[in-house]
Parts: sequence; structure tokens; C-alpha cells
Amino acid sequence: MVYKADSSPSKEQDKLKPWSKIGVFKLQAEEELAKIEGLNLVIVRLAHVYGPYASQWVATALCMARVYKAIDSEMKWLWTKDLRTNTVHIHDVTRALWSITDWYTAGKPNWDDKAMGKVPTFNVVDKGVTTQGTMADIIGQVFGIETSFQGQLISVFAKLNLESVVDDVNDELLGPWADLLSEAGITRPGPLTPFMEKELLKDTDLSMDGSRLEKVVGFKYEKPKISKELVEDVIESYRKMNWWP
Repeated sequence: MVYKADSSPSKEQDKLKPWSKIGVFKLQAEEELAKIEGLNLVIVRLAHVYGPYASQWVATALCMARVYKAIDSEMKWLWTKDLRTNTVHIHDVTRALWSITDWYTAGKPNWDDKAMGKVPTFNVVDKGVTTQGTMADIIGQVFGIETSFQGQLISVFAKLNLESVVDDVNDELLGPWADLLSEAGITRPGPLTPFMEKELLKDTDLSMDGSRLEKVVGFKYEKPKISKELVEDVIESYRKMNWWP
């Protein structure tokens, strides 16, 4: 979320223009750490992380879908199916961090300071080019619900009144989610919630190019794209923790 939105996947050297508060603070942290002389530093930028026990953007979408299934309603998405929401499995995130550490301690082979900068920076993103359409299809299969996208007119209205739209969505979903938890006897639901932050509904692509990690470090993804089976594994992990109604 630190890159300037572009029609092409963002590479590590591309223009930076954070579009979320988290992105702003992450970029500030990168810049301040880079000023510390002698610090052994590698910057890693992650796509939307999902997987067992993870509770970020994908988890929010799953909680929303669970409510729509319970109220027997269609899950409608803003913007278009082509909006990019790139992902990476937590299994590959941890593997990538370990591989980058090994690479760094080995003397940073294949790294060109002049071409790529003094501080090594890597995008970690799977090869699936995940979009809203990808997520809608998977969620529809997993939950057996109808999914669709709002028309252009409604999406334009939402863009102009985003705060109000987000409030309406949260009002619609939080009550039924609480009911589901109560019915399931879950008194400590953990980090899961269908509460949607305004910044997560912006019509901004999260689109990243992760080829540098593969070329420089030699990293290979074991979960190259999000799938129905991997999402079902995520939900099962929530059940094990007694988070999922």
C-alpha cells in the first residue's frame, strides 16, 4: 500500500504514494530505519497476507461472506471484478523472510547497489494476480452464496460518499455477526470481524511485481495463487481456535 497506483504491477523502485494510513506509517518507518548507519536492514513489502490464523483483509471478506450466508443475501462488491487485490499466503511469507535473511548473511549475492539501492527491498506477492473477481468467485464457491458487482452509478456514488457507505455496510453486518457468535457460544471470538475499514474499500489497486525476490534470492512460491482449498484451510484454522461461528 506504499506504491503509487499504476496500470502495471509495482516494482520496488517505482514511485511511492501511500494510499492508506498504514501505508504512510510503513513508508515513514522504512525511511527512518534507512538513515541508521551500520544497521543490517532489508525492507520487505507484503501483499494482502492470508492463511491459517491470519486476520487481515481476506479474513474480513470471509467474515462478511459468513454473515451474507446467514441472512440469505447476495454479497455485492464495489468497483469492478478487475480491481487488483494481490495476495500472498502466510506460509510463503515466513519462508520468504527466512530466505531473505539467509541471502543477506551470505553477503547479498546478485545485489547491485547502484541499480537497486543500498538497502535491499523486496516485494513478497504470489503469482496469482488476485483480483476482486478472483475473491468473489472463491467466496461464492466456499459459502454457496451469490456474488456480484455494483454498477458504475452506485460505485461512483460510493466514491463520493465512502464514509457513509462504509458505515451502512458495517451497520448491516455487525449485528448479525454478533448473533452468529452468540448462537455458536463463542464468547472470545479472537481477531475476526466483518468490520470494514474505509481505506479497504477504496478503488485503489494493490498490484505488485515480486520477480526481484525470485531472481535475486532464488525464492520459489509453494502457494503460488489463492484457491478455494486454501481458503477452506483458513476457515478450518479459525474453527480450531473457536473463532468461527
